[in-house]
Amino acid sequence: MEMLIIAMEECSEVAIECSKILRFGFTKDKEKKLNGEVGDLMCIFHLMQDRGFLSVDKVDKAILNKRKRLKRWSSLMDEEK
Repeated sequence: MEMLIIAMEECSEVAIECSKILRFGFTKDKEKKLNGEVGDLMCIFHLMQDRGFLSVDKVDKAILNKRKRLKRWSSLMDEEK
């Protein structure tokens, strides 16, 4: 399915931009590119929701579960502990 292929491509493009920031540093240009790629990915996620491939409620639940795991296993959530 084309939508799934595009989702994979967009995930890869986000990963590439993250890698470039880690390699070369965070700049306004890299911020712009990362925001653009994340926006492209979110667009595909919304299309997947619109077409019944994803459930908004299930995705929201998964987000909450991930935040709980991050609180336990990552310092990303230290401010929320």
